[in-house]
Amino acid sequence: MKPVLNDVKNTKLLLIRAHSCLERFYFPGYLHEPFGILSLATFLKPFCNVKVIDSMAEGWNHYWEKKDNPKIIYRGLKPERLFKMIEKFKPDVVGITWFYSLEEDCIRETVKFVKKRFPGVKIIVGGPEPSSDPKGSLEKNPEVDIAVFGEGELTFKELILGNFQNLDKVLGIAYRQGDKILINQPRLRIRDFNSLPLLDRDLIPFANYSKQYFFNFIISRLAKLKLPFKANLFLAFQLSRIPVHELFYLMYNRKYDREKLLRKKMLPEADIQSTRGCPNNCAFCSLHTVWGHQWAGRSAESVLDEIDVLVKKYGVRHINFWDENFNLLKERAIAICRGIVERNYKISIDVQAGLYIPTLDEEVLQWFKKAGANEVRFSIESGNQEVLDKVIKKRINLKTVKPIIDICKKLKIRTEGAFIFGAPGQTIAAMEDNLKFAEECGFDRVIRFVYQPFPNTELYRICEEKGYLTEDYNPKELYLTGSKSFVKTEDFTPEDVLRIARKDIKKK
Repeated sequence: MKPVLNDVKNTKLLLIRAHSCLERFYFPGYLHEPFGILSLATFLKPFCNVKVIDSMAEGWNHYWEKKDNPKIIYRGLKPERLFKMIEKFKPDVVGITWFYSLEEDCIRETVKFVKKRFPGVKIIVGGPEPSSDPKGSLEKNPEVDIAVFGEGELTFKELILGNFQNLDKVLGIAYRQGDKILINQPRLRIRDFNSLPLLDRDLIPFANYSKQYFFNFIISRLAKLKLPFKANLFLAFQLSRIPVHELFYLMYNRKYDREKLLRKKMLPEADIQSTRGCPNNCAFCSLHTVWGHQWAGRSAESVLDEIDVLVKKYGVRHINFWDENFNLLKERAIAICRGIVERNYKISIDVQAGLYIPTLDEEVLQWFKKAGANEVRFSIESGNQEVLDKVIKKRINLKTVKPIIDICKKLKIRTEGAFIFGAPGQTIAAMEDNLKFAEECGFDRVIRFVYQPFPNTELYRICEEKGYLTEDYNPKELYLTGSKSFVKTEDFTPEDVLRIARKDIKKK
Protein backbone atom coordinates (compact mmCIF):
# COMPACT_ATOMS: atom_id res chain seq x y z
CA MET A 1 0.00 0.00 0.00
CA LYS A 2 1.50 3.33 -1.01
CA PRO A 3 1.79 6.14 1.52
CA VAL A 4 -0.90 8.78 1.19
CA LEU A 5 0.04 11.34 3.81
CA ASN A 6 2.61 14.07 3.27
CA ASP A 7 2.11 16.18 6.40
CA VAL A 8 0.83 14.07 9.30
CA LYS A 9 -0.10 17.05 11.49
CA ASN A 10 -2.36 18.39 8.76
CA THR A 11 -3.76 14.99 7.83
CA LYS A 12 -7.53 15.26 7.73
CA LEU A 13 -9.02 12.30 9.58
CA LEU A 14 -12.80 11.95 9.41
CA LEU A 15 -14.50 9.58 11.85
CA ILE A 16 -18.07 8.64 10.96
CA ARG A 17 -21.05 6.96 12.54
CA ALA A 18 -23.29 6.43 9.55
CA HIS A 19 -27.08 6.32 9.42
CA SER A 20 -28.61 3.11 10.72
CA CYS A 21 -31.86 1.17 10.71
CA LEU A 22 -34.28 -0.57 13.02
CA GLU A 23 -37.45 -2.61 12.84
CA ARG A 24 -40.79 -0.91 13.43
CA PHE A 25 -40.90 -2.98 16.61
CA TYR A 26 -38.13 -0.77 18.06
CA PHE A 27 -39.27 2.61 16.77
CA PRO A 28 -38.35 5.29 17.76
CA GLY A 29 -35.29 3.67 19.30
CA TYR A 30 -32.59 5.00 21.60
CA LEU A 31 -29.53 7.08 20.76
CA HIS A 32 -26.37 7.09 22.85
CA GLU A 33 -22.99 8.72 22.42
CA PRO A 34 -20.52 6.98 20.06
CA PHE A 35 -17.77 6.07 22.53
CA GLY A 36 -15.54 4.40 19.95
CA ILE A 37 -15.05 7.22 17.46
CA LEU A 38 -15.29 9.90 20.17
CA SER A 39 -12.47 8.29 22.12
CA LEU A 40 -10.45 7.95 18.91
CA ALA A 41 -11.01 11.58 17.97
CA THR A 42 -10.08 12.85 21.43
CA PHE A 43 -6.96 10.68 21.55
CA LEU A 44 -5.79 11.59 18.03
CA LYS A 45 -6.40 15.37 18.20
CA PRO A 46 -2.78 16.17 19.07
CA PHE A 47 -1.51 14.25 16.04
CA CYS A 48 -3.78 15.23 13.14
CA ASN A 49 -6.74 17.32 12.01
CA VAL A 50 -9.67 15.20 13.20
CA LYS A 51 -13.41 15.63 12.72
CA VAL A 52 -16.37 13.53 13.85
CA ILE A 53 -19.65 13.18 11.96
CA ASP A 54 -22.22 11.31 14.01
CA SER A 55 -24.98 10.94 11.47
CA MET A 56 -27.31 9.56 14.12
CA ALA A 57 -26.94 12.64 16.33
CA GLU A 58 -26.86 15.14 13.47
CA GLY A 59 -30.14 13.62 12.30
CA TRP A 60 -31.57 12.89 15.76
CA ASN A 61 -35.15 13.52 14.54
CA HIS A 62 -34.75 12.06 11.03
CA TYR A 63 -36.54 8.77 10.34
CA TRP A 64 -37.49 7.53 6.91
CA GLU A 65 -38.56 4.44 4.98
CA LYS A 66 -37.53 2.76 1.72
CA LYS A 67 -40.08 1.17 -0.57
CA ASP A 68 -37.97 -1.96 -1.14
CA ASN A 69 -37.83 -2.75 2.60
CA PRO A 70 -41.05 -1.70 4.34
CA LYS A 71 -40.25 -3.56 7.59
CA ILE A 72 -37.24 -1.34 8.24
CA ILE A 73 -37.08 2.27 9.41
CA TYR A 74 -33.90 4.22 8.71
CA ARG A 75 -32.62 6.85 11.11
CA GLY A 76 -30.03 9.61 11.13
CA LEU A 77 -28.93 11.92 8.36
CA LYS A 78 -30.09 10.79 4.95
CA PRO A 79 -27.10 9.66 2.87
CA GLU A 80 -27.15 12.69 0.57
CA ARG A 81 -26.80 15.06 3.55
CA LEU A 82 -24.04 12.96 5.09
CA PHE A 83 -22.21 12.90 1.78
CA LYS A 84 -22.30 16.70 1.52
CA MET A 85 -20.66 16.96 4.95
CA ILE A 86 -17.97 14.50 3.86
CA GLU A 87 -17.32 16.47 0.66
CA LYS A 88 -17.00 19.70 2.60
CA PHE A 89 -14.28 18.28 4.88
CA LYS A 90 -12.29 16.62 2.05
CA PRO A 91 -10.71 13.91 4.22
CA ASP A 92 -7.42 12.09 3.70
CA VAL A 93 -8.43 9.18 5.93
CA VAL A 94 -11.94 8.00 6.81
CA GLY A 95 -12.72 5.77 9.79
CA ILE A 96 -16.21 4.30 10.11
CA THR A 97 -17.59 2.64 13.22
CA TRP A 98 -19.58 -0.53 12.59
CA PHE A 99 -21.54 -1.77 15.55
CA TYR A 100 -23.90 -4.52 14.37
CA SER A 101 -24.29 -6.63 11.26
CA LEU A 102 -27.71 -5.03 10.71
CA GLU A 103 -25.86 -1.83 9.73
CA GLU A 104 -24.12 -3.55 6.83
CA ASP A 105 -26.09 -1.90 4.02
CA CYS A 106 -25.74 1.58 5.58
CA ILE A 107 -21.98 1.09 6.02
CA ARG A 108 -21.64 -0.16 2.48
CA GLU A 109 -23.54 2.81 1.06
CA THR A 110 -21.24 5.22 2.88
CA VAL A 111 -18.05 3.37 1.96
CA LYS A 112 -18.93 3.23 -1.73
CA PHE A 113 -19.60 6.98 -1.85
CA VAL A 114 -16.32 7.86 -0.12
CA LYS A 115 -14.21 5.68 -2.40
CA LYS A 116 -15.96 6.93 -5.55
CA ARG A 117 -15.72 10.60 -4.59
CA PHE A 118 -12.22 10.41 -3.06
CA PRO A 119 -10.42 7.45 -4.71
CA GLY A 120 -7.15 8.07 -2.87
CA VAL A 121 -8.67 8.19 0.60
CA LYS A 122 -7.82 5.36 2.98
CA ILE A 123 -10.97 3.82 4.45
CA ILE A 124 -10.86 2.01 7.79
CA VAL A 125 -13.69 0.24 9.60
CA GLY A 126 -13.67 -0.61 13.29
CA GLY A 127 -15.99 -1.51 16.12
CA PRO A 128 -17.74 -4.70 17.29
CA GLU A 129 -18.61 -6.06 13.84
CA PRO A 130 -15.09 -5.79 12.32
CA SER A 131 -13.66 -7.04 15.61
CA SER A 132 -15.89 -10.08 15.41
CA ASP A 133 -15.10 -10.78 11.75
CA PRO A 134 -12.26 -8.62 10.35
CA LYS A 135 -11.78 -10.72 7.23
CA GLY A 136 -15.50 -10.80 6.46
CA SER A 137 -15.75 -7.03 6.91
CA LEU A 138 -13.20 -6.54 4.13
CA GLU A 139 -14.69 -9.23 1.90
CA LYS A 140 -18.12 -7.57 2.06
CA ASN A 141 -16.66 -4.14 1.31
CA PRO A 142 -14.03 -4.20 -1.46
CA GLU A 143 -13.55 -0.43 -1.07
CA VAL A 144 -12.38 -0.74 2.56
CA ASP A 145 -8.61 -0.81 2.98
CA ILE A 146 -8.22 -1.82 6.64
CA ALA A 147 -10.34 -3.38 9.39
CA VAL A 148 -9.29 -2.63 12.96
CA PHE A 149 -10.20 -5.20 15.60
CA GLY A 150 -10.05 -4.63 19.34
CA GLU A 151 -9.18 -1.27 20.87
CA GLY A 152 -8.49 1.33 18.21
CA GLU A 153 -6.63 4.24 19.79
CA LEU A 154 -3.05 2.98 19.54
CA THR A 155 -3.72 1.19 16.25
CA PHE A 156 -5.05 4.32 14.53
CA LYS A 157 -2.18 6.38 15.91
CA GLU A 158 0.36 3.90 14.55
CA LEU A 159 -1.32 3.82 11.14
CA ILE A 160 -1.39 7.60 10.78
CA LEU A 161 2.05 8.37 12.20
CA GLY A 162 3.48 5.47 10.20
CA ASN A 163 2.03 6.91 7.00
CA PHE A 164 0.21 3.63 6.31
CA GLN A 165 3.48 1.85 5.63
CA ASN A 166 4.77 -1.46 7.03
CA LEU A 167 1.23 -2.68 7.68
CA ASP A 168 2.54 -6.15 8.42
CA LYS A 169 3.96 -4.76 11.67
CA VAL A 170 0.75 -3.04 12.86
CA LEU A 171 -1.03 -5.18 15.44
CA GLY A 172 -4.82 -5.44 15.50
CA ILE A 173 -5.60 -4.98 11.81
CA ALA A 174 -6.71 -6.92 8.75
CA TYR A 175 -5.62 -5.40 5.43
CA ARG A 176 -5.34 -6.04 1.73
CA GLN A 177 -2.18 -7.10 -0.03
CA GLY A 178 -3.03 -7.51 -3.68
CA ASP A 179 -5.89 -9.99 -3.88
CA LYS A 180 -5.16 -11.38 -0.43
CA ILE A 181 -6.58 -10.35 2.95
CA LEU A 182 -4.01 -10.63 5.71
CA ILE A 183 -4.81 -10.63 9.43
CA ASN A 184 -2.14 -9.54 11.90
CA GLN A 185 -1.78 -10.58 15.51
CA PRO A 186 -4.16 -8.87 17.98
CA ARG A 187 -2.99 -5.88 19.95
CA LEU A 188 -2.70 -6.12 23.72
CA ARG A 189 -5.29 -4.15 25.66
CA ILE A 190 -4.42 -0.72 27.03
CA ARG A 191 -3.38 -1.51 30.59
CA ASP A 192 -4.02 1.89 32.10
CA PHE A 193 -7.49 3.08 31.10
CA ASN A 194 -6.74 6.37 32.91
CA SER A 195 -4.04 7.12 30.34
CA LEU A 196 -6.71 7.99 27.77
CA PRO A 197 -7.91 11.61 27.83
CA LEU A 198 -11.42 12.53 28.95
CA LEU A 199 -13.79 12.56 26.00
CA ASP A 200 -14.03 15.91 24.22
CA ARG A 201 -17.75 16.32 23.66
CA ASP A 202 -17.22 19.53 21.71
CA LEU A 203 -16.40 17.18 18.83
CA ILE A 204 -20.01 15.95 18.64
CA PRO A 205 -23.43 17.68 18.62
CA PHE A 206 -23.77 16.87 22.32
CA ALA A 207 -27.13 18.56 22.95
CA ASN A 208 -28.84 16.34 20.37
CA TYR A 209 -28.52 13.16 22.42
CA SER A 210 -31.06 14.50 24.91
CA LYS A 211 -33.32 16.06 22.31
CA GLN A 212 -34.38 12.57 21.28
CA TYR A 213 -36.69 12.49 24.33
CA PHE A 214 -38.54 15.50 22.97
CA PHE A 215 -39.02 13.69 19.65
CA ASN A 216 -40.20 10.53 21.42
CA PHE A 217 -42.65 12.57 23.48
CA ILE A 218 -44.13 14.09 20.32
CA ILE A 219 -44.37 10.67 18.64
CA SER A 220 -46.21 9.22 21.65
CA ARG A 221 -48.77 12.04 21.50
CA LEU A 222 -49.23 11.82 17.72
CA ALA A 223 -49.81 8.06 17.96
CA LYS A 224 -53.08 8.77 19.75
CA LEU A 225 -54.37 10.53 16.63
CA LYS A 226 -53.99 7.29 14.63
CA LEU A 227 -52.55 9.11 11.62
CA PRO A 228 -50.64 7.25 8.88
CA PHE A 229 -47.11 6.40 9.96
CA LYS A 230 -45.46 8.69 7.40
CA ALA A 231 -47.63 11.57 8.55
CA ASN A 232 -46.47 10.95 12.13
CA LEU A 233 -42.84 11.01 11.03
CA PHE A 234 -43.28 14.26 9.12
CA LEU A 235 -45.17 16.02 11.92
CA ALA A 236 -42.79 14.82 14.62
CA PHE A 237 -39.82 16.03 12.61
CA GLN A 238 -41.33 19.48 12.08
CA LEU A 239 -42.55 19.89 15.66
CA SER A 240 -39.28 18.69 17.19
CA ARG A 241 -37.42 21.46 15.35
CA ILE A 242 -39.18 24.07 17.50
CA PRO A 243 -36.47 25.30 19.93
CA VAL A 244 -38.28 24.54 23.19
CA HIS A 245 -36.09 21.71 24.41
CA GLU A 246 -35.02 23.49 27.60
CA LEU A 247 -38.68 24.07 28.47
CA PHE A 248 -39.43 20.41 27.76
CA TYR A 249 -36.61 19.31 30.08
CA LEU A 250 -37.96 21.56 32.83
CA MET A 251 -41.45 20.12 32.50
CA TYR A 252 -40.12 16.57 32.23
CA ASN A 253 -38.01 16.89 35.38
CA ARG A 254 -40.78 18.56 37.36
CA LYS A 255 -43.41 16.00 36.40
CA TYR A 256 -41.17 12.99 36.93
CA ASP A 257 -39.21 14.18 39.94
CA ARG A 258 -36.85 11.40 40.95
CA GLU A 259 -38.21 11.17 44.52
CA LYS A 260 -41.56 10.05 43.10
CA LEU A 261 -39.85 7.05 41.49
CA LEU A 262 -41.92 7.38 38.32
CA ARG A 263 -38.96 7.88 36.01
CA LYS A 264 -35.39 6.81 36.46
CA LYS A 265 -33.73 9.84 34.93
CA MET A 266 -33.60 13.60 34.62
CA LEU A 267 -32.78 15.64 31.51
CA PRO A 268 -30.49 16.56 29.84
CA GLU A 269 -28.41 13.41 30.08
CA ALA A 270 -24.95 12.12 29.18
CA ASP A 271 -23.30 8.73 28.72
CA ILE A 272 -20.12 7.57 30.42
CA GLN A 273 -18.01 4.50 29.78
CA SER A 274 -16.02 4.07 32.96
CA THR A 275 -14.88 0.51 32.25
CA ARG A 276 -13.97 -1.67 29.31
CA GLY A 277 -14.35 -5.40 29.07
CA CYS A 278 -15.75 -8.17 31.22
CA PRO A 279 -14.01 -11.03 33.06
CA ASN A 280 -17.04 -13.28 32.59
CA ASN A 281 -17.31 -15.77 29.76
CA CYS A 282 -20.99 -15.64 28.80
CA ALA A 283 -21.52 -17.95 25.84
CA PHE A 284 -24.00 -15.66 24.05
CA CYS A 285 -22.00 -12.44 24.27
CA SER A 286 -19.97 -10.88 21.45
CA LEU A 287 -18.31 -8.31 23.75
CA HIS A 288 -15.20 -10.47 24.01
CA THR A 289 -14.44 -10.05 20.31
CA VAL A 290 -13.61 -6.41 21.10
CA TRP A 291 -12.22 -6.45 24.62
CA GLY A 292 -11.18 -10.05 25.19
CA HIS A 293 -11.79 -11.26 28.73
CA GLN A 294 -9.97 -8.49 30.56
CA TRP A 295 -11.68 -5.81 32.63
CA ALA A 296 -10.19 -2.32 32.89
CA GLY A 297 -11.72 0.43 34.98
CA ARG A 298 -10.92 4.11 35.22
CA SER A 299 -10.20 5.45 38.68
CA ALA A 300 -13.06 6.99 40.65
CA GLU A 301 -11.30 10.36 40.45
CA SER A 302 -11.15 10.20 36.65
CA VAL A 303 -14.85 9.34 36.44
CA LEU A 304 -15.74 12.18 38.81
CA ASP A 305 -13.65 14.62 36.78
CA GLU A 306 -15.70 13.68 33.71
CA ILE A 307 -18.95 14.13 35.61
CA ASP A 308 -17.71 17.52 36.79
CA VAL A 309 -17.27 18.68 33.18
CA LEU A 310 -20.65 17.29 32.15
CA VAL A 311 -22.49 18.97 35.01
CA LYS A 312 -20.73 22.34 35.00
CA LYS A 313 -20.09 22.83 31.28
CA TYR A 314 -23.07 21.06 29.71
CA GLY A 315 -25.70 21.26 32.46
CA VAL A 316 -26.22 17.49 32.58
CA ARG A 317 -28.81 16.15 35.05
CA HIS A 318 -28.53 12.42 34.44
CA ILE A 319 -25.61 10.01 33.81
CA ASN A 320 -25.95 6.68 32.01
CA PHE A 321 -23.04 4.39 32.84
CA TRP A 322 -22.49 2.09 29.85
CA ASP A 323 -20.45 -0.50 31.72
CA GLU A 324 -20.77 -4.27 31.62
CA ASN A 325 -19.38 -4.45 35.16
CA PHE A 326 -19.65 -1.06 36.83
CA ASN A 327 -19.44 -2.53 40.34
CA LEU A 328 -16.90 -5.29 39.75
CA LEU A 329 -14.68 -3.53 42.32
CA LYS A 330 -16.82 -2.60 45.31
CA GLU A 331 -14.49 0.12 46.59
CA ARG A 332 -14.36 1.84 43.20
CA ALA A 333 -18.15 1.84 42.81
CA ILE A 334 -18.64 3.29 46.28
CA ALA A 335 -15.94 5.93 45.71
CA ILE A 336 -17.71 7.15 42.55
CA CYS A 337 -21.07 7.33 44.31
CA ARG A 338 -19.57 8.99 47.39
CA GLY A 339 -17.88 11.56 45.16
CA ILE A 340 -21.18 12.42 43.48
CA VAL A 341 -22.73 13.00 46.91
CA GLU A 342 -19.80 14.95 48.37
CA ARG A 343 -19.54 17.19 45.30
CA ASN A 344 -23.27 17.87 45.61
CA TYR A 345 -24.12 17.08 41.99
CA LYS A 346 -27.88 17.31 41.54
CA ILE A 347 -28.10 14.38 39.15
CA SER A 348 -29.67 10.96 38.74
CA ILE A 349 -27.63 7.95 37.61
CA ASP A 350 -28.21 4.62 35.92
CA VAL A 351 -26.14 1.62 34.83
CA GLN A 352 -27.51 0.61 31.42
CA ALA A 353 -26.03 -2.90 31.27
CA GLY A 354 -26.98 -3.66 34.86
CA LEU A 355 -25.27 -4.20 38.18
CA TYR A 356 -23.28 -7.35 38.82
CA ILE A 357 -24.92 -9.46 41.53
CA PRO A 358 -21.83 -11.32 42.89
CA THR A 359 -20.13 -8.08 44.01
CA LEU A 360 -23.28 -6.32 45.20
CA ASP A 361 -24.42 -5.80 48.76
CA GLU A 362 -26.51 -3.39 50.80
CA GLU A 363 -23.64 -0.94 51.30
CA VAL A 364 -23.13 -0.52 47.55
CA LEU A 365 -26.86 -0.13 46.96
CA GLN A 366 -27.15 2.48 49.72
CA TRP A 367 -24.45 4.56 48.07
CA PHE A 368 -26.00 4.00 44.67
CA LYS A 369 -29.29 5.36 45.99
CA LYS A 370 -27.58 8.35 47.62
CA ALA A 371 -25.87 9.15 44.32
CA GLY A 372 -29.22 9.43 42.52
CA ALA A 373 -30.16 5.92 41.36
CA ASN A 374 -33.88 5.24 41.36
CA GLU A 375 -33.83 2.12 39.22
CA VAL A 376 -31.33 -0.68 38.63
CA ARG A 377 -31.17 -3.51 36.14
CA PHE A 378 -29.92 -7.00 36.89
CA SER A 379 -28.89 -9.11 33.91
CA ILE A 380 -29.75 -12.49 35.39
CA GLU A 381 -30.09 -14.21 31.96
CA SER A 382 -31.71 -17.39 33.32
CA GLY A 383 -33.87 -18.46 36.25
CA ASN A 384 -32.50 -21.98 36.00
CA GLN A 385 -29.18 -22.58 37.77
CA GLU A 386 -28.12 -25.45 35.49
CA VAL A 387 -28.69 -23.30 32.38
CA LEU A 388 -26.70 -20.48 33.96
CA ASP A 389 -23.80 -22.80 34.78
CA LYS A 390 -23.69 -24.98 31.67
CA VAL A 391 -25.34 -23.00 28.84
CA ILE A 392 -25.07 -19.27 29.56
CA LYS A 393 -21.89 -19.72 31.64
CA LYS A 394 -22.50 -16.66 33.78
CA ARG A 395 -21.24 -16.73 37.34
CA ILE A 396 -24.41 -16.00 39.31
CA ASN A 397 -25.84 -17.95 42.22
CA LEU A 398 -29.59 -17.56 41.94
CA LYS A 399 -30.00 -17.92 45.70
CA THR A 400 -28.28 -14.53 46.12
CA VAL A 401 -30.65 -12.62 43.82
CA LYS A 402 -33.87 -12.26 45.82
CA PRO A 403 -32.11 -10.92 48.96
CA ILE A 404 -30.62 -8.18 46.76
CA ILE A 405 -34.04 -7.37 45.28
CA ASP A 406 -35.47 -7.17 48.79
CA ILE A 407 -32.77 -4.67 49.76
CA CYS A 408 -33.67 -2.56 46.71
CA LYS A 409 -37.32 -2.57 47.76
CA LYS A 410 -36.33 -1.42 51.23
CA LEU A 411 -34.28 1.41 49.70
CA LYS A 412 -37.13 2.27 47.30
CA ILE A 413 -35.06 1.45 44.23
CA ARG A 414 -37.08 0.05 41.34
CA THR A 415 -35.67 -3.14 39.83
CA GLU A 416 -35.46 -4.62 36.35
CA GLY A 417 -34.56 -8.23 35.71
CA ALA A 418 -33.26 -9.25 32.27
CA PHE A 419 -33.63 -12.81 30.98
CA ILE A 420 -32.80 -14.66 27.75
CA PHE A 421 -35.26 -16.90 25.93
CA GLY A 422 -34.43 -19.32 23.13
CA ALA A 423 -30.73 -20.04 23.58
CA PRO A 424 -29.52 -23.45 22.39
CA GLY A 425 -29.32 -25.67 25.45
CA GLN A 426 -32.42 -24.22 27.06
CA THR A 427 -35.63 -26.22 27.21
CA ILE A 428 -39.23 -25.05 27.35
CA ALA A 429 -39.23 -25.84 31.07
CA ALA A 430 -36.03 -23.84 31.59
CA MET A 431 -37.54 -20.84 29.80
CA GLU A 432 -40.62 -21.15 32.01
CA ASP A 433 -38.21 -21.06 34.96
CA ASN A 434 -37.20 -17.54 33.85
CA LEU A 435 -40.77 -16.36 34.43
CA LYS A 436 -41.20 -18.25 37.69
CA PHE A 437 -37.95 -16.89 39.07
CA ALA A 438 -38.79 -13.33 37.99
CA GLU A 439 -42.16 -13.64 39.72
CA GLU A 440 -40.57 -15.01 42.92
CA CYS A 441 -38.04 -12.18 43.03
CA GLY A 442 -40.69 -9.51 42.50
CA PHE A 443 -38.92 -7.37 39.90
CA ASP A 444 -40.77 -4.16 39.08
CA ARG A 445 -40.07 -4.82 35.42
CA VAL A 446 -38.93 -7.89 33.49
CA ILE A 447 -36.89 -7.52 30.29
CA ARG A 448 -37.25 -10.48 27.92
CA PHE A 449 -34.38 -10.85 25.45
CA VAL A 450 -35.01 -13.28 22.61
CA TYR A 451 -31.66 -14.94 22.02
CA GLN A 452 -29.87 -13.59 18.95
CA PRO A 453 -27.16 -15.79 17.37
CA PHE A 454 -24.38 -13.25 16.90
CA PRO A 455 -21.54 -14.72 14.80
CA ASN A 456 -18.28 -15.81 16.40
CA THR A 457 -19.81 -16.46 19.82
CA GLU A 458 -19.83 -19.83 21.56
CA LEU A 459 -23.58 -20.37 21.28
CA TYR A 460 -23.54 -19.35 17.61
CA ARG A 461 -20.94 -22.03 16.90
CA ILE A 462 -23.19 -24.58 18.62
CA CYS A 463 -26.12 -23.44 16.48
CA GLU A 464 -24.03 -23.86 13.33
CA GLU A 465 -22.61 -27.25 14.29
CA LYS A 466 -25.99 -28.71 15.24
CA GLY A 467 -28.02 -27.08 12.48
CA TYR A 468 -30.17 -25.05 14.87
CA LEU A 469 -30.31 -21.88 12.77
CA THR A 470 -33.64 -21.39 11.02
CA GLU A 471 -33.90 -20.93 7.26
CA ASP A 472 -34.77 -17.25 7.65
CA TYR A 473 -31.69 -16.53 9.78
CA ASN A 474 -30.01 -13.36 8.54
CA PRO A 475 -27.25 -11.60 10.48
CA LYS A 476 -28.56 -8.30 9.07
CA GLU A 477 -31.77 -8.82 11.07
CA LEU A 478 -30.12 -9.34 14.45
CA TYR A 479 -31.06 -6.82 17.13
CA LEU A 480 -29.68 -6.75 20.64
CA THR A 481 -33.06 -7.24 22.28
CA GLY A 482 -34.57 -9.23 19.43
CA SER A 483 -38.20 -9.56 18.38
CA LYS A 484 -37.54 -12.72 16.35
CA SER A 485 -36.22 -16.15 17.22
CA PHE A 486 -33.82 -17.72 14.72
CA VAL A 487 -33.16 -20.96 16.60
CA LYS A 488 -34.97 -24.31 16.43
CA THR A 489 -33.68 -27.22 18.52
CA GLU A 490 -34.90 -30.66 19.59
CA ASP A 491 -36.47 -28.94 22.61
CA PHE A 492 -38.23 -25.89 21.18
CA THR A 493 -39.32 -23.98 18.09
CA PRO A 494 -39.14 -20.21 17.46
CA GLU A 495 -42.90 -20.12 18.09
CA ASP A 496 -42.37 -21.70 21.52
CA VAL A 497 -39.76 -19.07 22.37
CA LEU A 498 -41.94 -16.10 21.46
CA ARG A 499 -44.99 -17.61 23.18
CA ILE A 500 -43.15 -18.06 26.48
CA ALA A 501 -41.28 -14.76 26.29
CA ARG A 502 -44.56 -12.88 25.89
CA LYS A 503 -46.34 -14.45 28.86
CA ASP A 504 -47.58 -12.17 31.62
CA ILE A 505 -45.94 -12.26 35.02
CA LYS A 506 -47.82 -11.67 38.24
CA LYS A 507 -46.38 -8.85 40.31
CA LYS A 508 -46.11 -9.32 44.02
